[in-house]
Amino acid sequence: MNKKIAIIGAMKSEISVFCRDFDAQATDIPGVYRGSFNDKEIYTCLSGVGKVNAAISVQKLIDNFDIDCIINSGIAGGLSDKLAKLDIVISEQLTYHDFSPIDILDRYPPYSRFIKADSELIDKAETACAILNKKLKQDGEKTFNTFRGMIVSGDSFISSAEKAKQLHDEFGALCTEMEGAAVAHTAKVNNIPFVVIRAISDFANEDADNSFDLFEKKAADRSAFIIKEILLLI
Repeated sequence: MNKKIAIIGAMKSEISVFCRDFDAQATDIPGVYRGSFNDKEIYTCLSGVGKVNAAISVQKLIDNFDIDCIINSGIAGGLSDKLAKLDIVISEQLTYHDFSPIDILDRYPPYSRFIKADSELIDKAETACAILNKKLKQDGEKTFNTFRGMIVSGDSFISSAEKAKQLHDEFGALCTEMEGAAVAHTAKVNNIPFVVIRAISDFANEDADNSFDLFEKKAADRSAFIIKEILLLI
């Protein structure tokens, strides 16, 4: 039986390459497109922005298509001084930065304030990043750094250096975005392996709006290349 892989992106720029390259066609479920790649069924989903939209999207993929694993692709604001624009962050674990008190999650699903991604998918994502860097180097283009670590999510676009520092200090987070923890949460309670991959488009500071607009497409395209390489490894 072919594996069924779900790819979730919040914005059209984050999924358009998959719909094109996987010859994806609309399904009966709004926002979900079915295609194929490397002998796998690929379900690409446009979730919309925010945690609730992301959670809804994951659940409808699981309920309607019997998904084997989930990859959440997109862009994020960097929180660590180690990061540069267009670097890649692979989720080792995720949590919400706007859930208070966070320890409530220890007592209710998913029974952990920090939600761990699938170790095999993490390794495959890191391998895919190395493959892309090798290609960039051969083409004489600028390479990037890859990091594994904490990603935090919340229903707000962070554009304050003070807030960015607070999130980094409190959670040890490498980057922040608006969907990953909800994807992780929903996948975890359904026992579906997942990984979240983010390309850095800005630094969640006062220049975030301008930087986001400039790097959005480049960052999304980089994430897309990496995911296609992961699909070759699964």
